[in-house]
Amino acid sequence: MNWISSFTIKILSLTTILLLGIGFSFKPIDKALFKKQITTRILTKEKKVIGRSFNDSQTKQDWESLREYPDFVSNIVIIAEDKRFLSHHGIDFLALSNSVYSYLFTKQKRGGGSTITMQLARVVYPEIRNYPLAVRKVFEFITAIRFEIWMTKDEILEAYLNSVSLHSNLVGFPSASLQLFGKHIRFLSIEETVYLTVLIRKNFSSDAEVEFRYNQLREKIPYQIPYLKNPKTLSLEFQKESPEEGNLKWKGENQHFLNWIRNLKVLPEEEFVSTVSSELNAEVHSIVNSELDGLRRWNVSNASALVLERTGNQTDELSLVAMIGSKNFFEEGNGMVNGTLAFRDAGSTLKPLLYAYAIDKNFYTINSIFSDEKYSFPIGLGGNYLPRNADLRYWGDITLAEALGNSRNIPAVTTIQKIGVPSFYQFLLSAGFHHLKESPSFYGPGLALGTGGASLFQLSRMYGSFLLGGVLPKIRLGYIKDTPYYYGDSKRLFSEETAEEIKFVLSDSKLRQRAFGRRSYLNFPFPVSIKTGTSKDFRNSWTIGFNDRYVVAAWVGNFSGEKTMDVSGSFGAGRIVQNVFRLFMNDKFKMNYTPKFTEVRNFCKLTGKSATDKCPSIALRVRKEMITPEICNKHQNGGESTVIGVGFVYPANGQVYLYHPSHAKEKQNIPIRIREIQSLKEPKLLWNQKEEIRISSNGEASVSIQRGIQRLELFDGIQKKASVQFEVK
Repeated sequence: MNWISSFTIKILSLTTILLLGIGFSFKPIDKALFKKQITTRILTKEKKVIGRSFNDSQTKQDWESLREYPDFVSNIVIIAEDKRFLSHHGIDFLALSNSVYSYLFTKQKRGGGSTITMQLARVVYPEIRNYPLAVRKVFEFITAIRFEIWMTKDEILEAYLNSVSLHSNLVGFPSASLQLFGKHIRFLSIEETVYLTVLIRKNFSSDAEVEFRYNQLREKIPYQIPYLKNPKTLSLEFQKESPEEGNLKWKGENQHFLNWIRNLKVLPEEEFVSTVSSELNAEVHSIVNSELDGLRRWNVSNASALVLERTGNQTDELSLVAMIGSKNFFEEGNGMVNGTLAFRDAGSTLKPLLYAYAIDKNFYTINSIFSDEKYSFPIGLGGNYLPRNADLRYWGDITLAEALGNSRNIPAVTTIQKIGVPSFYQFLLSAGFHHLKESPSFYGPGLALGTGGASLFQLSRMYGSFLLGGVLPKIRLGYIKDTPYYYGDSKRLFSEETAEEIKFVLSDSKLRQRAFGRRSYLNFPFPVSIKTGTSKDFRNSWTIGFNDRYVVAAWVGNFSGEKTMDVSGSFGAGRIVQNVFRLFMNDKFKMNYTPKFTEVRNFCKLTGKSATDKCPSIALRVRKEMITPEICNKHQNGGESTVIGVGFVYPANGQVYLYHPSHAKEKQNIPIRIREIQSLKEPKLLWNQKEEIRISSNGEASVSIQRGIQRLELFDGIQKKASVQFEVK
C-alpha cells in the first residue's frame, strides 16, 4: 500500500507541474521583459558616442528593430544556431535527440540542441542557470513554447539578436557592431556578421579556434566571402592607433558630463543625444589648461568651466554646451572631481541675486544710497558680525549700482539685514539652492557674501535668469527620441525690469573702474555683464559672465581647499571667462544691448536724487516707470544742506563687548564713529546721559571700557539726532 501511495503522490505532483506549466505558457508576454537591461548610448551634439548608462549586469546593450538589420544577418544566425528555426515551435526535437545521441555515444560532445527560442529563455531568465539540469531544461521548454505562442518569429529573432551575449560585456549585435566595428548595425558587412555569429559560442579557448569556426561557418552560408586567417583583423580592437589618436582619446573633456548624466539616471532608451558639443568642450578644455599653466606659480592647481547657451528665442530655457570639471579627468587623485557641481564658498557671486530680490520687493532702487562704512551688525545670542571690504577700505555714501558694480561688502550685508536673512534664504531655496540644509540663523548675514556656498552649475543657472528677463531657466541637457530632457523647472524669480537694470549695471566697465581699474579681464570689446567672487583667504576664485546668448562661468583654486597666492576672481577665473567669450563671439555679430524697460537718468552720487550741474553725478539705467526723485539741493551754492544718514557707524545697537581683566584698561577703549558729523551745527555726544565725549572733526571718538549697559546719545544743539545702546561684559 505504501508504494501505491508514493506512486500516486508522484503522479499528482507531475500532473500539478504539467498543469502549472501549461498555465504559465498561456500567460501573456510583457515585451518590456526583453529590454530591461538596455543601456543608453550617450552622444555629444555631433553624434559622437562618449559612453553609456549603466545596467544591473554592467553590460552594454542596444536595441534595434529587425528592420534595421541587413537581411543576411538573420539568415547567417539561423544557419549557425538553429537551422529549423522557422519551422519548429520553440523546441527542435530532432536536434535535441541528435545532441543526446552524440553526447552519449560519440566523442564529439555536441551542445544541448537548444533552439534560438530556448537560448532567449536563458537570456531573459539568467537565474535558471543555477537550477539542476533537468529542471532547467523543463523551464526552457515551457518558456520557449510560451514565447512561440505569444510572439511572432520576427519578434523572437529581434529579441535574440538584441540580447544574446557576444563579447566581453557586450550584449546584442547592435552594441557589438558599434564597439568592435564602429558602425551602426544597418552598415554591418557579411564578414563582420559571420565574426559576431562565431562569438555567440564564447566557449572557444584560442584565436585559432575562432579562425576555425569562422571558416567552418563560411562554408555553410550562401554568400561569397574571402577566407580570413585572423577574423579579429576586422575589429577596431586589432587596429593600432597613433600616439596622437591615443592622446585625443584620453583627454577626458567629456567624462565629467558623462558621469553626471549617468548619475541623473536618464530613463533607459536606445540613445541620448546631449546638447554638449565635443568640439566646444575640447576648446574650453584647452583654454582651462592653458590658463592653469600661467596660474601654477600662484599655487593654483585646478579649474572648472561651464557654458550655457540660449538657442533661438527661448524664454525659459538654456542649453548646456560645455562642461569641464577639472584640468584632467584621468589625473590621479582629484581628476574625477567635477568642479562644476562641487559646493564651495561663493564669495560675492550672490550679490546680484540679493540686490535683484531687494529691488523687486521695493526695498531699494538702483539709485538708493548705502553707507560703505565700518559697521558691526548684531546677530543672535549677543554676538556681532563685522564684515570688511576686500580692499579693507570704506568709501562712504555710494549708490546701489556702484556697490554692486564694485562688489562692496558692507552694502550687501546692510541689504540682507534690511530684507531679513530668512527671506533671502527662502529665495535661494526657491531658485534651486537645495544644499542649504541648515537654518537661516546658522548662515546669518554672511549668506550675502556666499557663506552658504554654491556650485558653478547653480550660479550659471541663476545668472541665466538675468539673460531671460528674470526667469530661472530649465537646463536642456539633451534629447531622448527627439524629446528634450531637462534639468530643473523654469520659474519667474524677479521682474523683467529688475533683470534689465542689473544686467546693465554688471556690463558697465566705467561703473566698476574704481575697484577693478581701467583695464582688467572683466572688460570686453562687446557687451558682457560680469561678476566676480573671491572667498576668504583666496581659496576660491569665481567669475560668471553673460550676454544675450551665453552664460560663461569659471572657478579657479585647489580641490584640497588650500589657499592660493592672492588669486582673485577677476584675475584667476576672469582670464578663463575672457578667453571663452572671445572664442564664442569670434564669428558672431557683436551688437550692443537693446534696452526695453530702462532709460538713462542722472543722479547725484551722494544723495541718490536727481542731479544738478553742481552734483557729482552718475548716469544709471533705471526702469522707465520709476518716479523721478526730487532734485538734489545739497550741492547748490547757498542752498539748504540736506542731512542724510546721520548716526552711529559703530558701536552697533545691541553690540556686546568683552572686558579682559589681564589687559590694560586704557588699551580696551571702545571706538566710536559717527556718520555725517559735518552736517551738524552744534554736535554733542553724551555717554550714559551724564558725561560729554569729545568728537573729532571727522566724527571719531572713544570711551573707556566699563562693565554694564552703556548708552550713547548724539545731539545737534538740544535736538537728539541718534542714540545707541551696547553692553560690556
